[in-house]
Amino acid sequence: MAEELTVIIVELLGGKATKQCVQAVRSQTGNLLIVRRDGSTVDEEGRLVEAPGVTGIPAKRRRAVELARSPLVALLEDIVVPSDGWAGAVCRSFHDSAAVACGGPVQIGAELPASSRALALSEYGTYGPCRIAAEVPSLPGCNFAFRRDPLLRAMSGTEGLVDGDVFHALREDGGRMVWAPEMSVTFSHPFPEGARLKTRFDHGRLYGSSSKSRALSAAKAPLLPMVLTARAIGARNSLPGLSTIGWLLLQQTAWAAGEFVGALAGLPKGGFARWR
Repeated sequence: MAEELTVIIVELLGGKATKQCVQAVRSQTGNLLIVRRDGSTVDEEGRLVEAPGVTGIPAKRRRAVELARSPLVALLEDIVVPSDGWAGAVCRSFHDSAAVACGGPVQIGAELPASSRALALSEYGTYGPCRIAAEVPSLPGCNFAFRRDPLLRAMSGTEGLVDGDVFHALREDGGRMVWAPEMSVTFSHPFPEGARLKTRFDHGRLYGSSSKSRALSAAKAPLLPMVLTARAIGARNSLPGLSTIGWLLLQQTAWAAGEFVGALAGLPKGGFARWR
């Protein structure tokens, strides 16, 4: 079934990080598209598939899905490295004919600096290895897979593959999203740009501006730093170091401030094209 899967790697870092992710994927499946930071797309041999055109992560994801020709697509970011057996776990998840999407654990690399460990906890703390196979309401954006046709329908008329919006559309269409414990990746590379407080603020603003209830988002924003920090730490088996906790609290505070501004003022200029 691996020949029915195209893996899309979205480049956030480039260089060594992309190379390591590509090598791990190519050992498991040969169908691969890499979306470069400049918006161009290349295949597993580095041959140009499409010249630079779109900007912003959601639009890059959507364009790569459109370029794929297989019935299944999986999306990774180059900050992670998939485990052995990852592609097989993706394919087995779709043996369930009702499953339209799946995702798996995000481990946190031991050598990451505190700011990137905090980022990994902030984004993926609740997507740890302790979950069991089950239907789930959301999936980690650095490690998820879809049936291509339902995903294209879910993205129709939108900014692209925006996690929460797509999850909602898939569920509304009657699809099941499932957790695949063996579909594991490791957040392996420092990501200073993603860990910056300005970046966390910007992402929080995008989230707040697209909330179904912006008034509620604004009202709950002051509570978010402590709630989100406690949730991210509590979902893991071990307590992070004090420096990581400090960074995590700062990042969650920046996110909450952004969510508050987004709920009140709406999308910033440039919209989701600012998500890079």
